[in-house]
Amino acid sequence: MKKTRFNDRSNHISKAACTVSAAALMLGVSHAATVAMHFQVNYCGAPAYTGYPVTMTAFGIAPSGWQNLLQMNTGYGSCSLTSPPYSYTLNEVINTTTTTNGLNPLPNGSISITWTANTANFSPFYGYAGSPPNYAGGGPLVNPKTGEQQVYASFLRDGLNFGPPGNADNTTGPLYSIDITGLKSVFTNSPFVVELMASSDSMQTLTNGLIIDLVGHTTNSVSYPSTPTVSDNGSAPWIRGNGGGLSTGSATINTDHLQIISKQPQHGGTGGPPTGYDNAGTISGLIITDKPVVSMSPQSVAGNPGDSIALSMYAVGVQPLGYQWRRNGTAIAGATTTLYNIPSLNLASDGNYDVVVTNAYGSATSAISVVSGGNISINPISGLVVDSNPANPERNGVNLGATWLASSSDGTINRSGVMQFVATNGTGITVQGSTNFDSATGTLMFWMRSAGTDANASGSVGAAVFGRPGDSLVNDLIIAQQDGGNLLFNAPGTANVISSVKNVSDNKWHLVIVTYDQSLSGGAALYVDGVLDTTNANTAAWTAPAGKPFEFGFTTGATLRAYDGLLDDLRVYNRRLTQAEVTSVFNTGALIDTAALQMRLNFDTAPVSGESLTWNAASSTLQSNGSVTGAFTDVPGAISPYNIVPKVGQQKFYQFRYPSVAPQARISNPYLM
Repeated sequence: MKKTRFNDRSNHISKAACTVSAAALMLGVSHAATVAMHFQVNYCGAPAYTGYPVTMTAFGIAPSGWQNLLQMNTGYGSCSLTSPPYSYTLNEVINTTTTTNGLNPLPNGSISITWTANTANFSPFYGYAGSPPNYAGGGPLVNPKTGEQQVYASFLRDGLNFGPPGNADNTTGPLYSIDITGLKSVFTNSPFVVELMASSDSMQTLTNGLIIDLVGHTTNSVSYPSTPTVSDNGSAPWIRGNGGGLSTGSATINTDHLQIISKQPQHGGTGGPPTGYDNAGTISGLIITDKPVVSMSPQSVAGNPGDSIALSMYAVGVQPLGYQWRRNGTAIAGATTTLYNIPSLNLASDGNYDVVVTNAYGSATSAISVVSGGNISINPISGLVVDSNPANPERNGVNLGATWLASSSDGTINRSGVMQFVATNGTGITVQGSTNFDSATGTLMFWMRSAGTDANASGSVGAAVFGRPGDSLVNDLIIAQQDGGNLLFNAPGTANVISSVKNVSDNKWHLVIVTYDQSLSGGAALYVDGVLDTTNANTAAWTAPAGKPFEFGFTTGATLRAYDGLLDDLRVYNRRLTQAEVTSVFNTGALIDTAALQMRLNFDTAPVSGESLTWNAASSTLQSNGSVTGAFTDVPGAISPYNIVPKVGQQKFYQFRYPSVAPQARISNPYLM
């Protein structure tokens, strides 16, 4: 009996080993691969709209997998078109050694790509990085949030819609045409599929793309099944909107030579506002792959308890594709399609969701979708900088690498408990945003000691000391130390810009105070060491970047350098201090009107450990109380996450409230883009 059992077991192991070896052999021969192409634009005379190579993961592919192709001219300015056929043709060869000019090496083989188009152009369509319902922004991508945003930033025109040679309805320009050879040197023993992505500055919808196997003489037609509604830009008798989207994947293709073109774009309509249609045939990039690529991950969703949640995603790869949804890394039984439904949001359904996609050539995992709103989550957090304001809710900061010092003396002034910053980008202190910081009048205050800016730090000018980031430097609320040693105050939209007379880069302690009134008739005043230095009237009304965090000693933008020096006693008031109050702070350190004091980071103690409260129920409000059975009251201005430092004898309980509304159906990806 024992011998028989041993033989049966041995045979079973042998069969399993053969199966695994065969699968491994198939993957080894097929050279599973993914190639992604991004068409770039040269916006002649406007460098801010030019280029945008992929520097972040885009459509499920890392930057190293993207080929950032040569920039095609816009046809404007110095590269204007002069005669028919009003088009450009470019060519590149990509192989296993290409590493410059935006190209990355292929895993094997060599591909030649030739593309022709009327022109290229820039699009302000941002994908899910934009704001609904149109998902479009405006102007250049100062701080791209996603790789998809970078890909959508440029596109090849279709030759018909609005654009060079300058007519609202062009009829002479060619459609775009993309010719790719050498594919079987990359996909040596496997078929592949193709997916397209497109954006435009002139569209209502996107027409189908045609993917032609020039060896097998077959044509695949892929559609853009759901694109966001565009808003009309005018300038044409038909709808001319900024938009874009992601196509469906092609059927399986097995060829060495592909051509990709658009179906004939069409538009029509007269009058104003336009009543016609505008089907654009543009392209921003494409993916060729045999293994799975999750080109559209499920987006994060925040709802209210009881809401239904539909998590959706899209992946391409040679069929058949298998799907497995996971919550917090654990497979969900029966969740094996492209859609996963949560019937009723609650504590048990909050979590991190992703989906693993597999086929014969490999696997891919989507980005994480955070589903929240069912409850408050509590997580330990270290490096909390204690807010010591005595009258308002605590706004504890998070230390991101600054160093606490017990004291610092410049020979004349000694400050106890200070933070040292070393001009490293991203190293500083951040405080989560609060609506209490958004008052129309206010005062920003800090003590600083610095010998000057660090010209070797990343960035190009000055050093960020105290501010709130907008979507670009000109929209930041910022106090910066300039390379010359004086201070610069910038109100959002450059509605008020002040440069101090006094030089503060002398390695001495200085008290800096800025008071402001955001109204059109208001202005700002800059005080240094208790004395009025400079005042300036607003050129326009402005508002602080609502809900944004405060950043001390650094900025998330790329222009300003990080701060090199010491800071102490950071304060934010929701009203302007008077000259007498400013003098009192300088002479005595007086707190001044604690009811108006919204935050004070005095660094009396080193950063400590605490808790971070996170809640994401839509339109919800954090509440607290000293007893679990008592009446809970709103925490004014609290925004998730809310960081707390537990204090002996000051026990608190937290909950959130949300509007009493009927449960809603929420979809993670309302558009396939």
